[in-house]
Amino acid sequence: IFFGLILRCDFRWAVFPGVLLAHRIGVMLHEYIHGIPFRNYRHCLAVLALYDGLLLMFGLLELFRGTHLSHHRWLNRDGDSGYSEARRTPSRNRIWRLLISLEATQHMRFYIEAWHGRHPYVRGSRMLVGVAGSLAWVGIWVALGRPDMIWKLGLIAALTTTIPVSLRGAVEHHSEPGNTSFANEYRVWIPLFNLNRHVHHHEQPRKPWYLLEFRTPRPLSEWSYYTHWFRVYLGKELVLMKPMREEPVNSKASAPGDKAR
Repeated sequence: IFFGLILRCDFRWAVFPGVLLAHRIGVMLHEYIHGIPFRNYRHCLAVLALYDGLLLMFGLLELFRGTHLSHHRWLNRDGDSGYSEARRTPSRNRIWRLLISLEATQHMRFYIEAWHGRHPYVRGSRMLVGVAGSLAWVGIWVALGRPDMIWKLGLIAALTTTIPVSLRGAVEHHSEPGNTSFANEYRVWIPLFNLNRHVHHHEQPRKPWYLLEFRTPRPLSEWSYYTHWFRVYLGKELVLMKPMREEPVNSKASAPGDKAR
């Protein structure tokens, strides 16, 4: 559906549904990051490498895999990339401050840092596989007479990271000062394969998406998904939440078959 939409529809009308589909493809690939679909983690890595190339991510999917596992391992404390971002000295230029708060901008910096070994779970060899796969697909699209797919897939990836991923990143781990929780749960209008049941996901990172449940009696409203980002980065009302008080259940499995070095 995703590729059919981009290949056959006027791109002006395909962008919005394309971003929605790309975001949900990413959420499902998140299951493979945690080693849920296959018992052998190498099989999960193979799926991630396949999509890294197919979606022209050039190793960014491996970057997300590594930084996400670090996020689980060191949630809201040193080692968690989100925590490091929150502690950065904000720029005095408001526009620049907003730009660097976007997930897309942050990931491009992480991408450069990862090549220098600054993110412990990211593997340079797997990023190279992603780059090679992406270059192969660039050649395939050119050979098929559809070089336009290169910039279209790149634009959709950039918009997906800039908008829905940034919105989700803000709502999941920011709240009013004094909140002793480590994550928010929130309701959504467009399903996210239960990733909005975020407390349970951090408690049991290898629990399949269809078994996740709400852990709080009153999850945030559907509007919170859209308003939290503005309250975090513009209003400065919300701050990063507290670390988990204890190691989550199955925390050792949050980086299956891939220990930090």
